[in-house]
Amino acid sequence: MPFCPRCGTQANDWDPFCQQCSSPLPNRPSSPPYGSQPPAPQPQPPSPPSYNAPEYGGYQQPVYGGGYGAAAPTGSYAGVGKRFAAVFIDGLLVSAAGLPGIIIFFIGAAMAGSRSTEEIGAIFGFLGWLLAIAGYLGLFIYNIYLLGRDGATLGKRWMKIKVIDNTGQPLGFGKAFLRELVKSVVGNVCFILLFWPLWDQEQQGLYDKLFDTHVYDA
Repeated sequence: MPFCPRCGTQANDWDPFCQQCSSPLPNRPSSPPYGSQPPAPQPQPPSPPSYNAPEYGGYQQPVYGGGYGAAAPTGSYAGVGKRFAAVFIDGLLVSAAGLPGIIIFFIGAAMAGSRSTEEIGAIFGFLGWLLAIAGYLGLFIYNIYLLGRDGATLGKRWMKIKVIDNTGQPLGFGKAFLRELVKSVVGNVCFILLFWPLWDQEQQGLYDKLFDTHVYDA
């Protein structure tokens, strides 16, 4: 009986392969005799697990949500100048939205100064006041809607920045509304606190820290 030249295991006369290491044996017949079985293939060792996979606690790069702008790269925080410019633009737009109502209000006030047009002037003044409030609130709520849906108000769109949460997604209307409300309260309590991103390592405002949001270049 022959021996395997590789591992030295004794083999049968009709075995073309070593039963131990599956190496081909020299001078073997091309096919085994009737009734013999070829050696079973050796099982391959399992691949080592990838410890970077989520099931092993690995880190996955968050996928930033769709909507306005491209995905914000991690660490690319928006500059403070861009952020204040976006706030300034939003303020101008909100003021412009109420401007038609203000004009009608002053026309009504002027008409109310005359006895002949006093009643019409009062009506004009009241309608102008309602129109101004509707313009202010309408654009303010629309901006919050855009902020919650896309991460950017009209001003932020023009400055190419966006606000996202710690999951990389836009805030949603409710969270965006609360963030803007807290931002207004902080600004009214102490205007200097609005400059908090200037010395913060992640350029977050106090309201950003409260809601775990960041402002990125879009």
